[in-house]
This record gives sequence, C-alpha cells and structure tokens, in this order.
Amino acid sequence: MIYCILGQTASGKTSLALSLARKFSLPIISADAYQCYKVMQVGTDKPTRKDVEGLSYYFYDEYEPDQEMSVFLFQKECRPILEDYLSKGKDVIVVGGNFLYVKALLYNYVFQEEKQNSRQKYENMSLEEMRKLLLERSKETFDSIDNQNPRRVIRALAQLDEGKTRKDILLKNDGNPLYPTTFYQLEIDKEEGNKKIDERIDLMIQQGLVEECKHILEQYGENNRILSTIGYQEMVEVLKQGKEVDKKVFDLIKIHTHQYAKKQRTFLRHQFPNIIKGSKEKIEHLISEQLKQTGNAN
Repeated sequence: MIYCILGQTASGKTSLALSLARKFSLPIISADAYQCYKVMQVGTDKPTRKDVEGLSYYFYDEYEPDQEMSVFLFQKECRPILEDYLSKGKDVIVVGGNFLYVKALLYNYVFQEEKQNSRQKYENMSLEEMRKLLLERSKETFDSIDNQNPRRVIRALAQLDEGKTRKDILLKNDGNPLYPTTFYQLEIDKEEGNKKIDERIDLMIQQGLVEECKHILEQYGENNRILSTIGYQEMVEVLKQGKEVDKKVFDLIKIHTHQYAKKQRTFLRHQFPNIIKGSKEKIEHLISEQLKQTGNAN
C-alpha cells in the first residue's frame, strides 16, 4: 500500500511523513521539484540530514543545481524504486506539495512529445511577456499552472503551438492510480495556513535565506532554473540591480506563497476526489491504525 500525504504549503506534511516513517520503518519518496537539490536547504524548508538519518528517503538532497531535473526524470527515477518496494510487499509513503509529481508517479501519466526546438522562440522573452501571451491564448491554461514559473509557461506555450491544451493533456492522463494507494490531505484553515507560511518565511530569513540565494546566484548564475521558484525569484530581481533585499521583498515572497497555497487547495479539490481529509493528528492516527491492522509495517 502507498500512503500518499498531501496538503498545502506549511500544513505539516513532511513532519508527519517523518514521524510515520520512524515509527513503522517505512521508506519515503519526496514528490517535490526542488528539495532534490543539494544547496536549496533554507528556501525549500526541506528536512536536514539529521532529520532523515537512518531513513530510506528518496529524491532528496542529491542533485547539483546545474543538473537537469524534471517531472519526467522524477517519474523515471522513482517509479522503479516504488515498484521494487511494492513487489516485496512493503508499504511506502509518498509526500509532497507538487501534485504534478504525485500524478506522474502514481498515475498513468503520459508525457507529451514535443517537436525539436519547440520552446526556442520563447527562451528570450521575459516572464511577464510570456505570461501575457499565455493569458491571451488560453486563460484556462494560464489559471491551471504555476504561471510564475518560466519553465511551466514556456512548456504551456509550446504545447498550445502543437494544438494541445492543458485540459486535453489532463484528460488523457486522468484515471485511477496504477498502484494500491490511499490519499490523505492535511486540512488547515486558510488564515491559519497563511499565518504558518509567514512564520516559516520569517524563520527562513533568520536562517540565512538571503545568503543562500546570493551563493546560488554567484555560483550558478541568474538563469539557473532553481532560482525561478518562489522565495528565490523575488530576491534575484533585486540582487541583479545591486540592491539590498528588504522587507518589501519578504512581503512579496509571502504574497506569492499565499497565492501558491491557494492553487494547491484548488488542485486538491479537483484532482483527488476520494482523498481522506483531516488534521495532522487525525491522519497520523488513521494511517497508524491501518498499518497495525494490516500488519504490513516493515
């Protein structure tokens, strides 16, 4: 059985997964686009090496920032790991806030082949130019993706060029999970969630978020894809101008994270219809009881 723990940013997904993994000796697959990179410790709020010591924790802290990584490569790397555990009758925890990665791992998610150089004409456009173009061409696609992420916007535009809408692609890939899976959602009140997000970002700043961003910028350059994610992209724009990162930037990071959390809540509502919802304590109890009843704790 796969226990898939989902929820918006700052809902407590990772800490719950770690608690269950230690209690029942379960492996964890992290469905996150950025926690797989080594240098992104503060900005991704990923668990420390000490936190995961002794655990089988996959797709975590293993890639250099200049290594190519994508949802396709995540699927290619993590599906064999998942299937190996299941073939031995072992349970697995899948946890993360990137629900596209979850879909790609657990569903019959077929990747669309793109024509060679299909994205090239967009590479030199600014993010705002691309967002404006995408909004004009397909508001539905614009609203359904992370349109602050340049790679996602370019991909969406390239797919539209080939006559493929986001809705068409999702319909093709929809269906039942490929594996026995129970989905859980950590519920959190919107206001409480935003408060936790703000507290987390304040803590990140104290822990050296600005210094981490400066290091990545100096070491790998402003065009490195990892700097396009929320928390880094806002600072890069200021640092490129030789200015100091101030409270206005931190407030912008919080606003963008609140908006991303809203998208996560919307996605969960529409893409996982049979998900079991509850507080962190309730979900932990449910999973623990199921593991005890089945006797499949490793």
